[in-house]
Amino acid sequence: MSYYLIAIGGTGNKVLEAMVYACAADALYTVEADGRHVPLPAVNALIVDVDAACGNTTRAKQAAEHYEQVREAFEASGVSRRGFHTALNVQRWNMDLARRAASVDDMTLNHRQDRLLANSLFSATEAKLEYSEGFRGHPDLGVLFFADMLGSLDDMAAEGQPDEMVELLKRMQRELEAGETVRVMLVGSIFGGTGASGIPSVSRYLHDRFTAFADHFLLSAVLMLPYYEVPPATVDETEEIVVKSSTFLDKARTALQYYGMEGMVRSSEEDTRGIYDVLYLLGLPREAFTQTRIYSTGSQSQENDAHLLEWLSTRMVAAFYRTGFRGVDAHNMDCYYYQWHSGNVSWDCFDKESALYHRAFGGLLKASALFFGECYPTLRACIRSDDRRLSRTVNYWTAYFYGVRRFSAAQRAQLEKLIDSLYKLLAFYTNWVWQVLGTLPPAKPPQQRNGLFHPAIVGDLHELLALYGMEETRRDARIMEALRRGLWHDFSHIVLQPVPDRVTAAQAVAGLGGGSAQDTGADPKAAFAAFTAALLAVVMEEDGR
Repeated sequence: MSYYLIAIGGTGNKVLEAMVYACAADALYTVEADGRHVPLPAVNALIVDVDAACGNTTRAKQAAEHYEQVREAFEASGVSRRGFHTALNVQRWNMDLARRAASVDDMTLNHRQDRLLANSLFSATEAKLEYSEGFRGHPDLGVLFFADMLGSLDDMAAEGQPDEMVELLKRMQRELEAGETVRVMLVGSIFGGTGASGIPSVSRYLHDRFTAFADHFLLSAVLMLPYYEVPPATVDETEEIVVKSSTFLDKARTALQYYGMEGMVRSSEEDTRGIYDVLYLLGLPREAFTQTRIYSTGSQSQENDAHLLEWLSTRMVAAFYRTGFRGVDAHNMDCYYYQWHSGNVSWDCFDKESALYHRAFGGLLKASALFFGECYPTLRACIRSDDRRLSRTVNYWTAYFYGVRRFSAAQRAQLEKLIDSLYKLLAFYTNWVWQVLGTLPPAKPPQQRNGLFHPAIVGDLHELLALYGMEETRRDARIMEALRRGLWHDFSHIVLQPVPDRVTAAQAVAGLGGGSAQDTGADPKAAFAAFTAALLAVVMEEDGR
């Protein structure tokens, strides 16, 4: 069994970032006959986005890279841990845009009849938009682009040109020919440009290419419907393409009509015309929309805030990966959608997985608070400054890192790099949670809308990270110490539930000292993995609600 994720466009890559944290939480799993959850061994992800500089794409890829650094240390040491079992291999489809026409104008430059047709289909502003900037909510441009890209894949393979999509297809082909079941999930929006054009284009291509393996090639998609609004444009619409919230619902409605009229979802195993074995729709009613804090149509500035729906979409991906759609399970073929019943958000919105999500995702944030509030400054001082006083008195340093005094310079550098990867992964996660809380759908009364994490404590953690990110000369040591003390005091209340968590910060730190430096020897990965496993173990309490 192999599992693939194709993240298309900016929204698709926001879902990919949420998938990183789902892997860390072991939220992607199969269910054994005895009810045990077995984490997926690996997920292979491909980023499909013409906007190579998109901030959301960069953030998702970086989060995945730091996750893999931490997970590989676990794997190399063989230490038992809570989470981090699913390998996440992320590649970006390069597309080699420099070798292709940059726009519709370029594509039709030397073809008079094509230029006349293009003039009738596209406005002058649309025709001159360079593909490398994205499609700015215009899927008609994207369809033309993807038709050209996908149509040239076989030629590229024959010429031996390196291409990430070609390599992915070859891998799928090998696995299918070996009799393995291949599950492919596409994620993205259908009210923008890249996702709306790329999802159906790539899906049809995959369906047609692997139609001979229909008995064990499973294809699905999470289609993100409108769930936010963007600020009004401040540019001249006659000179530049703008994105308008007012068009989102109409675009989504048109896309859904296309999916319905084309019979995109298979009605049975005998239906060879249908593309998808299952389709998931995820959106919000208009009254639940929130306006984005920061919005950009593309490039590095397109780093739009995370949203609860991207978190929920990972549940759809996980459900597809563990559900049967053949034989006695063929009745699962269908189109599913998430029904929003209330603006109030709590762990119960994750339904039967509420206990898992509360323990694992909540535990990851508690691990972040403990790491940034207590462990990180100490580890940094002991590794970089060789602070002998701290190294003799701090229980978790003695338990896992006491052998560092015998490390070579290269080993210290390796350990510091691993600690840095953990720092950045937990920082990405903290920022992601902070953004999710800031974009929750409005509820009445407003104070009832969030039952996930304590917003003020998350805000303090976010502020502490911002100070860590400054140059040392610009940091306010008094504010940092106050924030660290606050996180220590409020540790049991970070995760919202009827009864506060039982383990306090003092108990968690005491629990960190249960290891032995003799077990890690002179291996930086072993020392790091043992410490990180202990950190996760002391904060991930079983659900006792």
